Amino acid sequence: MKPIFLLAASAAMLGLSVPTMSPPARAESPQLKLDARTQTRLQIRTAAIEAAHSSDSVSGFATVVDATPLLQLISDYDAAKAALAASAAEAERSASLAKDNTMSSKAAETARAQAQADQSRVTLFKQRLGFEWGPYFAGLSDNALHQLARDVSMAQASIVRIDTPSGQGLKGATAATIDMGTIGAIQVRVVGIARTADQRLQSAGVIALASGSQAAYLGNGLTLPAKLYGGGGTNGLLIPNSALLRQGGRVYAYVRTNVQTFDKRSVTYGRVTADGLIVNQNFRAGEQVVIQGASALLAAETPVAAEE
Repeated sequence: MKPIFLLAASAAMLGLSVPTMSPPARAESPQLKLDARTQTRLQIRTAAIEAAHSSDSVSGFATVVDATPLLQLISDYDAAKAALAASAAEAERSASLAKDNTMSSKAAETARAQAQADQSRVTLFKQRLGFEWGPYFAGLSDNALHQLARDVSMAQASIVRIDTPSGQGLKGATAATIDMGTIGAIQVRVVGIARTADQRLQSAGVIALASGSQAAYLGNGLTLPAKLYGGGGTNGLLIPNSALLRQGGRVYAYVRTNVQTFDKRSVTYGRVTADGLIVNQNFRAGEQVVIQGASALLAAETPVAAEE
Protein backbone atom coordinates (compact mmCIF):
# COMPACT_ATOMS: atom_id res chain seq x y z
CA MET A 1 0.00 0.00 0.00
CA LYS A 2 2.96 2.39 0.69
CA PRO A 3 4.26 2.58 -2.93
CA ILE A 4 0.71 3.21 -4.18
CA PHE A 5 0.27 5.98 -1.61
CA LEU A 6 3.57 7.61 -2.64
CA LEU A 7 2.59 7.36 -6.32
CA ALA A 8 -0.75 8.99 -5.65
CA ALA A 9 0.87 11.75 -3.57
CA SER A 10 3.48 12.42 -6.26
CA ALA A 11 0.78 12.55 -8.93
CA ALA A 12 -1.22 15.00 -6.86
CA MET A 13 1.85 17.24 -6.49
CA LEU A 14 2.37 17.21 -10.24
CA GLY A 15 -1.29 17.95 -10.91
CA LEU A 16 -1.93 14.51 -12.46
CA SER A 17 -4.85 12.19 -11.76
CA VAL A 18 -4.48 8.52 -11.00
CA PRO A 19 -7.18 6.38 -12.72
CA THR A 20 -9.19 4.09 -10.46
CA MET A 21 -10.41 0.62 -11.38
CA SER A 22 -13.41 -1.23 -10.03
CA PRO A 23 -12.30 -4.35 -8.19
CA PRO A 24 -13.04 -7.72 -9.77
CA ALA A 25 -14.96 -10.48 -8.03
CA ARG A 26 -13.15 -11.16 -4.77
CA ALA A 27 -11.04 -14.32 -4.58
CA GLU A 28 -10.57 -16.04 -1.23
CA SER A 29 -6.86 -16.81 -1.84
CA PRO A 30 -4.08 -16.00 -4.33
CA GLN A 31 -4.72 -17.32 -7.82
CA LEU A 32 -3.74 -20.91 -8.36
CA LYS A 33 -1.66 -21.45 -11.49
CA LEU A 34 -1.58 -24.81 -13.26
CA ASP A 35 -0.16 -25.62 -16.67
CA ALA A 36 -2.23 -27.42 -19.30
CA ARG A 37 -0.53 -30.76 -18.66
CA THR A 38 -1.36 -30.67 -14.96
CA GLN A 39 -4.95 -29.64 -15.67
CA THR A 40 -5.33 -32.62 -18.00
CA ARG A 41 -3.89 -34.94 -15.37
CA LEU A 42 -6.33 -33.59 -12.76
CA GLN A 43 -9.20 -33.87 -15.29
CA ILE A 44 -10.26 -30.25 -14.83
CA ARG A 45 -13.48 -29.33 -16.61
CA THR A 46 -15.38 -26.04 -16.56
CA ALA A 47 -18.78 -24.70 -17.60
CA ALA A 48 -20.14 -21.20 -18.13
CA ILE A 49 -22.14 -19.71 -15.24
CA GLU A 50 -25.72 -19.12 -16.33
CA ALA A 51 -28.66 -17.10 -15.04
CA ALA A 52 -31.28 -19.07 -13.11
CA HIS A 53 -34.66 -18.60 -11.45
CA SER A 54 -36.07 -20.52 -8.52
CA SER A 55 -39.77 -20.41 -7.73
CA ASP A 56 -41.01 -20.45 -4.16
CA SER A 57 -42.71 -23.74 -3.33
CA VAL A 58 -44.52 -25.22 -0.33
CA SER A 59 -45.45 -28.86 0.23
CA GLY A 60 -49.06 -29.71 0.99
CA PHE A 61 -51.91 -32.06 0.16
CA ALA A 62 -54.34 -32.06 -2.76
CA THR A 63 -57.85 -33.45 -2.38
CA VAL A 64 -60.07 -34.06 -5.39
CA VAL A 65 -63.40 -32.28 -4.88
CA ASP A 66 -66.75 -33.86 -5.74
CA ALA A 67 -68.08 -31.56 -8.48
CA THR A 68 -71.69 -32.81 -8.26
CA PRO A 69 -72.92 -29.80 -6.18
CA LEU A 70 -71.30 -27.45 -8.72
CA LEU A 71 -72.98 -29.20 -11.64
CA GLN A 72 -76.33 -29.06 -9.80
CA LEU A 73 -75.85 -25.36 -9.13
CA ILE A 74 -75.08 -24.68 -12.80
CA SER A 75 -78.21 -26.63 -13.78
CA ASP A 76 -80.35 -24.62 -11.34
CA TYR A 77 -78.83 -21.42 -12.68
CA ASP A 78 -79.75 -22.40 -16.25
CA ALA A 79 -83.32 -23.27 -15.19
CA ALA A 80 -83.68 -19.92 -13.42
CA LYS A 81 -82.45 -18.11 -16.53
CA ALA A 82 -84.98 -19.95 -18.68
CA ALA A 83 -87.80 -19.04 -16.27
CA LEU A 84 -86.64 -15.43 -16.29
CA ALA A 85 -86.70 -15.30 -20.09
CA ALA A 86 -90.30 -16.58 -20.12
CA SER A 87 -91.58 -14.33 -17.33
CA ALA A 88 -89.81 -11.27 -18.76
CA ALA A 89 -91.51 -11.86 -22.12
CA GLU A 90 -94.86 -12.35 -20.39
CA ALA A 91 -94.41 -9.15 -18.41
CA GLU A 92 -93.66 -7.23 -21.61
CA ARG A 93 -96.78 -8.61 -23.33
CA SER A 94 -98.92 -7.88 -20.29
CA ALA A 95 -97.71 -4.32 -20.10
CA SER A 96 -98.53 -3.81 -23.79
CA LEU A 97 -102.04 -5.29 -23.37
CA ALA A 98 -102.67 -3.18 -20.29
CA LYS A 99 -101.99 -0.04 -22.29
CA ASP A 100 -104.66 -1.13 -24.81
CA ASN A 101 -107.06 -1.88 -21.96
CA THR A 102 -107.31 -5.51 -23.10
CA MET A 103 -105.78 -6.74 -19.80
CA SER A 104 -106.21 -5.47 -16.30
CA SER A 105 -103.43 -3.49 -14.66
CA LYS A 106 -103.44 -6.00 -11.80
CA ALA A 107 -102.59 -8.88 -14.17
CA ALA A 108 -99.79 -6.84 -15.72
CA GLU A 109 -98.40 -6.02 -12.30
CA THR A 110 -98.49 -9.71 -11.36
CA ALA A 111 -96.55 -10.62 -14.50
CA ARG A 112 -94.01 -7.91 -13.77
CA ALA A 113 -93.61 -9.13 -10.17
CA GLN A 114 -93.03 -12.68 -11.42
CA ALA A 115 -90.30 -11.47 -13.76
CA GLN A 116 -88.62 -9.59 -10.91
CA ALA A 117 -88.76 -12.69 -8.70
CA ASP A 118 -87.18 -14.79 -11.44
CA GLN A 119 -84.45 -12.17 -11.87
CA SER A 120 -83.73 -12.38 -8.15
CA ARG A 121 -83.38 -16.18 -8.40
CA VAL A 122 -80.89 -15.83 -11.28
CA THR A 123 -78.88 -13.33 -9.25
CA LEU A 124 -78.97 -15.61 -6.20
CA PHE A 125 -77.62 -18.64 -8.12
CA LYS A 126 -74.83 -16.50 -9.58
CA GLN A 127 -73.96 -15.25 -6.10
CA ARG A 128 -73.97 -18.81 -4.76
CA LEU A 129 -71.36 -19.73 -7.37
CA GLY A 130 -69.06 -17.14 -5.81
CA PHE A 131 -69.98 -17.86 -2.20
CA GLU A 132 -69.73 -21.66 -2.40
CA TRP A 133 -67.01 -22.09 -5.07
CA GLY A 134 -65.17 -18.78 -5.33
CA PRO A 135 -65.04 -15.61 -7.44
CA TYR A 136 -63.39 -17.45 -10.35
CA PHE A 137 -66.51 -19.56 -10.97
CA ALA A 138 -68.88 -16.61 -10.46
CA GLY A 139 -66.89 -14.63 -13.02
CA LEU A 140 -67.12 -17.28 -15.76
CA SER A 141 -69.40 -16.61 -18.69
CA ASP A 142 -72.34 -18.92 -19.28
CA ASN A 143 -70.51 -20.61 -22.15
CA ALA A 144 -67.41 -21.13 -19.97
CA LEU A 145 -69.55 -22.61 -17.17
CA HIS A 146 -71.19 -25.04 -19.58
CA GLN A 147 -67.79 -26.03 -21.03
CA LEU A 148 -66.44 -26.67 -17.52
CA ALA A 149 -69.48 -28.81 -16.69
CA ARG A 150 -68.97 -30.85 -19.87
CA ASP A 151 -65.24 -31.31 -19.22
CA VAL A 152 -65.84 -32.46 -15.64
CA SER A 153 -68.57 -34.90 -16.67
CA MET A 154 -66.33 -36.33 -19.44
CA ALA A 155 -63.32 -36.71 -17.06
CA GLN A 156 -61.41 -34.07 -19.02
CA ALA A 157 -61.21 -31.76 -15.99
CA SER A 158 -61.12 -32.11 -12.22
CA ILE A 159 -61.49 -29.66 -9.36
CA VAL A 160 -58.82 -29.97 -6.68
CA ARG A 161 -58.44 -28.39 -3.25
CA ILE A 162 -54.87 -27.88 -1.99
CA ASP A 163 -54.04 -27.25 1.68
CA THR A 164 -50.72 -26.54 3.40
CA PRO A 165 -49.78 -26.54 7.11
CA SER A 166 -51.02 -23.27 8.66
CA GLY A 167 -51.81 -22.01 5.16
CA GLN A 168 -48.16 -21.45 4.19
CA GLY A 169 -47.58 -20.36 0.59
CA LEU A 170 -51.26 -19.87 -0.26
CA LYS A 171 -50.94 -16.14 -0.88
CA GLY A 172 -49.93 -15.48 -4.46
CA ALA A 173 -50.01 -19.15 -5.45
CA THR A 174 -50.47 -19.58 -9.18
CA ALA A 175 -49.79 -23.26 -9.91
CA ALA A 176 -49.16 -26.62 -8.29
CA THR A 177 -48.01 -30.13 -9.08
CA ILE A 178 -49.72 -33.25 -7.75
CA ASP A 179 -47.58 -36.34 -7.19
CA MET A 180 -49.38 -39.33 -8.72
CA GLY A 181 -46.56 -41.80 -8.05
CA THR A 182 -45.87 -44.07 -11.00
CA ILE A 183 -48.40 -42.16 -13.12
CA GLY A 184 -46.28 -39.04 -12.82
CA ALA A 185 -46.87 -35.44 -11.77
CA ILE A 186 -50.01 -33.58 -12.80
CA GLN A 187 -49.81 -29.83 -13.35
CA VAL A 188 -52.80 -27.84 -12.06
CA ARG A 189 -53.75 -24.17 -12.25
CA VAL A 190 -54.73 -22.33 -9.06
CA VAL A 191 -57.90 -20.28 -9.61
CA GLY A 192 -58.59 -18.89 -6.13
CA ILE A 193 -58.96 -19.33 -2.40
CA ALA A 194 -61.29 -22.07 -1.17
CA ARG A 195 -64.53 -20.97 0.47
CA THR A 196 -64.23 -23.36 3.43
CA ALA A 197 -61.26 -23.93 5.75
CA ASP A 198 -59.46 -27.16 6.64
CA GLN A 199 -59.67 -27.34 10.44
CA ARG A 200 -57.05 -30.10 10.73
CA LEU A 201 -54.30 -28.23 8.88
CA GLN A 202 -55.62 -24.77 9.84
CA SER A 203 -55.47 -23.92 6.14
CA ALA A 204 -57.71 -21.66 4.10
CA GLY A 205 -56.89 -23.78 1.05
CA VAL A 206 -56.87 -22.96 -2.64
CA ILE A 207 -58.94 -24.32 -5.51
CA ALA A 208 -57.14 -25.56 -8.62
CA LEU A 209 -58.20 -27.01 -11.95
CA ALA A 210 -56.63 -30.02 -13.63
CA SER A 211 -57.33 -30.47 -17.33
CA GLY A 212 -56.53 -32.97 -20.03
CA SER A 213 -56.38 -36.75 -20.10
CA GLN A 214 -54.58 -37.00 -16.74
CA ALA A 215 -57.62 -35.51 -14.98
CA ALA A 216 -59.32 -38.90 -15.37
CA TYR A 217 -56.94 -40.32 -12.73
CA LEU A 218 -58.20 -37.84 -10.13
CA GLY A 219 -61.12 -39.65 -8.53
CA ASN A 220 -63.40 -37.91 -6.04
CA GLY A 221 -61.97 -37.84 -2.51
CA LEU A 222 -58.45 -38.86 -3.56
CA THR A 223 -55.76 -37.18 -1.42
CA LEU A 224 -52.21 -36.89 -2.76
CA PRO A 225 -48.98 -34.99 -1.99
CA ALA A 226 -48.75 -31.66 -3.77
CA LYS A 227 -46.29 -28.83 -4.20
CA LEU A 228 -47.64 -25.30 -4.40
CA TYR A 229 -45.80 -22.59 -6.35
CA GLY A 230 -46.10 -18.86 -5.81
CA GLY A 231 -45.64 -15.95 -8.15
CA GLY A 232 -42.39 -14.88 -6.48
CA GLY A 233 -38.98 -16.50 -6.54
CA THR A 234 -35.26 -15.86 -6.71
CA ASN A 235 -33.24 -14.66 -9.69
CA GLY A 236 -29.48 -15.01 -9.83
CA LEU A 237 -26.61 -17.15 -11.11
CA LEU A 238 -26.55 -20.91 -10.70
CA ILE A 239 -23.41 -22.48 -9.18
CA PRO A 240 -23.87 -26.22 -9.88
CA ASN A 241 -23.62 -28.80 -7.11
CA SER A 242 -20.57 -30.32 -8.83
CA ALA A 243 -18.72 -27.00 -8.43
CA LEU A 244 -19.36 -26.57 -4.70
CA LEU A 245 -16.64 -27.30 -2.12
CA ARG A 246 -17.02 -27.17 1.64
CA GLN A 247 -14.09 -26.23 3.84
CA GLY A 248 -14.05 -24.90 7.38
CA GLY A 249 -17.82 -24.47 7.50
CA ARG A 250 -17.88 -22.37 4.33
CA VAL A 251 -18.73 -23.07 0.69
CA TYR A 252 -16.38 -22.25 -2.20
CA ALA A 253 -16.11 -22.63 -5.96
CA TYR A 254 -13.19 -22.26 -8.37
CA VAL A 255 -13.42 -19.98 -11.39
CA ARG A 256 -10.96 -20.19 -14.30
CA THR A 257 -9.76 -16.64 -14.98
CA ASN A 258 -7.52 -17.51 -17.93
CA VAL A 259 -5.88 -20.56 -19.48
CA GLN A 260 -3.69 -21.39 -16.47
CA THR A 261 -5.10 -19.55 -13.43
CA PHE A 262 -8.01 -20.22 -11.07
CA ASP A 263 -9.76 -18.12 -8.41
CA LYS A 264 -11.17 -19.66 -5.27
CA ARG A 265 -14.32 -17.70 -4.40
CA SER A 266 -16.76 -17.84 -1.53
CA VAL A 267 -20.34 -18.84 -2.32
CA THR A 268 -22.59 -16.85 0.02
CA TYR A 269 -26.28 -16.00 0.38
CA GLY A 270 -27.29 -18.78 -1.96
CA ARG A 271 -30.76 -20.20 -2.44
CA VAL A 272 -30.70 -23.98 -2.36
CA THR A 273 -32.15 -25.77 -5.41
CA ALA A 274 -31.93 -29.31 -6.72
CA ASP A 275 -29.25 -28.25 -9.23
CA GLY A 276 -27.09 -26.11 -6.94
CA LEU A 277 -27.02 -22.67 -5.30
CA ILE A 278 -28.46 -19.50 -6.84
CA VAL A 279 -26.29 -16.52 -5.84
CA ASN A 280 -26.28 -12.79 -6.54
CA GLN A 281 -22.72 -11.78 -5.72
CA ASN A 282 -19.03 -12.67 -6.22
CA PHE A 283 -19.70 -14.26 -9.64
CA ARG A 284 -20.56 -13.04 -13.13
CA ALA A 285 -22.59 -14.65 -15.89
CA GLY A 286 -20.40 -16.33 -18.49
CA GLU A 287 -17.45 -16.98 -16.17
CA GLN A 288 -16.05 -20.51 -16.31
CA VAL A 289 -16.69 -22.34 -13.04
CA VAL A 290 -14.89 -25.65 -12.37
CA ILE A 291 -17.46 -28.47 -12.35
CA GLN A 292 -14.97 -31.36 -12.36
CA GLY A 293 -11.68 -31.57 -10.48
CA ALA A 294 -12.47 -28.79 -8.00
CA SER A 295 -11.43 -30.97 -5.05
CA ALA A 296 -8.07 -31.60 -6.78
CA LEU A 297 -7.55 -27.83 -7.06
CA LEU A 298 -8.33 -27.46 -3.37
CA ALA A 299 -5.81 -30.19 -2.53
CA ALA A 300 -3.16 -28.54 -4.72
CA GLU A 301 -3.73 -25.22 -3.00
CA THR A 302 -3.86 -26.47 0.60
CA PRO A 303 -0.45 -26.39 2.37
CA VAL A 304 0.89 -29.76 3.51
CA ALA A 305 3.00 -30.17 6.66
CA ALA A 306 6.69 -30.98 6.10
CA GLU A 307 6.54 -34.35 7.85
CA GLU A 308 3.73 -35.44 5.53
